[in-house]
Amino acid sequence: MKLGCACWTFTKGRFLPPYEPAVEIIGELGFEGVEFILRNVDDLDEYWTASRVDTLRELCARYDLAVSQFSFFQDTVADLASLDGDARQRALDVFARGVRLAVALGAQLVNFVSQWPVGIKAPAAYVPRYWYTNQPGLDFFQPKLTMQLPQPFVWDQIWENYVDSIRQCVQIVEQHGLKLAFEGHAHVIVPHTDSFLRLWDHIRSPALGYNLDTAWQFIQREYLPWSVYKLSDKLLHVHARDGDGLHCYSLPPGEGIIDWPGLVQALRDVGYDGFISLELGGLSDPIPWVTSARRHLNDALIHSAVQETRGNSPT
Repeated sequence: MKLGCACWTFTKGRFLPPYEPAVEIIGELGFEGVEFILRNVDDLDEYWTASRVDTLRELCARYDLAVSQFSFFQDTVADLASLDGDARQRALDVFARGVRLAVALGAQLVNFVSQWPVGIKAPAAYVPRYWYTNQPGLDFFQPKLTMQLPQPFVWDQIWENYVDSIRQCVQIVEQHGLKLAFEGHAHVIVPHTDSFLRLWDHIRSPALGYNLDTAWQFIQREYLPWSVYKLSDKLLHVHARDGDGLHCYSLPPGEGIIDWPGLVQALRDVGYDGFISLELGGLSDPIPWVTSARRHLNDALIHSAVQETRGNSPT
C-alpha cells in the first residue's frame, strides 16, 4: 500500500486549478501519489491543454509521484443520471474526454461520485452534505430533515437508466485500458458498499471497482473494516479522512474515531496494494494537518506490517 494525496487539498479555491503548486507541496511532503480532478467542463479546453499535461507529468516525475487516479467533480457528469437522452449523452461525451485526459496524465483509474436523481432539492447545494439540519453551509435552517424528490419519482426507471449510464462508462474505460473507481456518498443513487455491490452484479466487469471514501461510508454508519471485506478485490482506491461519529466527517486521519490500524489490517487481509489517498479540503493552514495525518496513516501501515510479520493477522 502507498500513501497519496488529492491535489485539491492544497488548492486556493475548492477543487479549482491551477494544480502545479499543489503537486510541489505534495511531493515535498513525501507522498507517493497525487490525484487530479476535472472541476469544470470548460477546464478541458481552458486548463487541461497538452502543454499543461506535459508540465504536470514532468512535475510528477521530478517528485516520483504516481497519478493514483483522475476524478470528475459532480457537476461535470451530473447528467449521467438524467432521464433526458440528449443530456445523458453530453455527460457521457464529457466522461470520454476526461478518460482520454487521464490516459495522457498516466492515470490507471478514473473516479466519480455516484450522482443523485436529477431534480432533488435540499437545503445544501451539494445534496450529500445534508445529513443534519443545522450545520455550516446550509442554505437555510430547517428544523426537520426534509428534501424534495422530483415528481414523478419512479425508482425503477431511475435505477435502470443509471445502470445503463454506468455500463457505458465502463465500456469507455475498458476501451482505454483503465478502470472506473466508483464512489458512494450519502443521498445518491449508489450511496454505500451494498448498493455498489448490487450495481456491480448488473455490470460484472473487472473494469468497475470502488473508491472507498472513509468519511462518506462512516457517515452512513458503516463499520469500515467490514466494508473492506465485502468489497475485497473490487476495491481499487481509498480516500482517507476521519469523522467524530456525530457531526464532523472531514477531519484529518487521527483526529476522529476511525480505527485506522483496524482498517489498514482489513485492507492487507484482502490483498489491497493500491493507494490510500488523503483527501481534505477547506483547511486554512493545511500543511501541519496533512503532515500529522500522513504520519498517523504511516504508523497504521507500519503497525499492520509488524502484525503480519508476527503472524497476528486474523487471516
